[in-house]
Amino acid sequence: MGIDDQSKMSGAHSAKLVHSEIVHIRLVIERLTATDLAESGLPLAYWRKRLQSIMQNYQLSQAHFHEIDRILDSLKE
Repeated sequence: MGIDDQSKMSGAHSAKLVHSEIVHIRLVIERLTATDLAESGLPLAYWRKRLQSIMQNYQLSQAHFHEIDRILDSLKE
């Protein structure tokens, strides 16, 4: 385990928080077009940064990584 891994949040509460964040982002992305997102003041770059922040700050399961990858693929301009 590296130094970065030790500083990441983990545990049951953390896993629940990560799951809810990922679901929220996925639902927003699925329901709004890129134009809708941009007009809302939250462009695709904002959502990519949120997902990257989750990956950097939490210990994720393989399922989390796969879901984030899938969402990031859908955010390509």
